[in-house]
Amino acid sequence: MKDIMLEEEEIELDSLQFDNLLNKEEKDAFNYLLNHTVFCPNCSQICPQGVVDYNIILTDANEILMKGKCGKCGSGVTRLMLIEEDAGFKDRVKDIRNK
Repeated sequence: MKDIMLEEEEIELDSLQFDNLLNKEEKDAFNYLLNHTVFCPNCSQICPQGVVDYNIILTDANEILMKGKCGKCGSGVTRLMLIEEDAGFKDRVKDIRNK
């Protein structure tokens, strides 16, 4: 009999959930990625004026997905952040998913 894996749903995180989910090092990495590595397809370069109006989503694979707009042209942009899990990450994800 085949094991059935239940798929987790994506959750849009509010600022408190996001703050509680990542440790300081992960938050620093997220901010760096947000400010220096998000590519805008319309500008054909890294968002020259950063990313604005973004939402943070906990994906079904427990990764962080940022969906926002290029600060220069307003085009939609996304960036996936893969988390190298620290000791408490899974527990913090479980807390968010169980609320």
